Amino acid sequence: MKGPLYIVLLATLFVSLIAYLTGGISLLIEGMGATLHTLIQAIPLILAAFVVVGQLQQLVSTEVINKMLQRFSGLKGIIVASVAGGIFPGPPYVYYPFLASFKEKKIPFYLFFTFIVGKQTYDFARLPMEVSLINPGIALLRNIITAPVPIIMGILSRYIYLDINTDVFFEERDD
Repeated sequence: MKGPLYIVLLATLFVSLIAYLTGGISLLIEGMGATLHTLIQAIPLILAAFVVVGQLQQLVSTEVINKMLQRFSGLKGIIVASVAGGIFPGPPYVYYPFLASFKEKKIPFYLFFTFIVGKQTYDFARLPMEVSLINPGIALLRNIITAPVPIIMGILSRYIYLDINTDVFFEERDD
């Protein structure tokens, strides 16, 4: 956990130094004001996201996951995981903690990976914005073209990482 923190702190110092050298103390203070504004806007969403994640972790037990995996294994599981990823609400700091809970549930890596690719590719919450801001035709075309991507990636990862479950990717590291 310390490694990523050090990287973000280093990036913060670097960007702050550039702001100071470019516009002086006034630009640096203006940037801190924008930071505070963003933080105030994000706090309610982050808190709500962690409540949702905590409740989902309690609702989606190991037994439920195992039952669903037996029911939706193979290609069905890949399709369900990709669509579930597209339906799951929120930005990465909402769904990554939820996915981290899969560690205890011994979810196969290919379903975990398919969920993430489905979330990044489909993200159905983005569709109304695409339709209204860009063009309905372009939004439809983008969705048609990218529709098979999570499924293809899920199939490939199933054959590459068949015997690996998600706990391998969440091992504690000494940073």
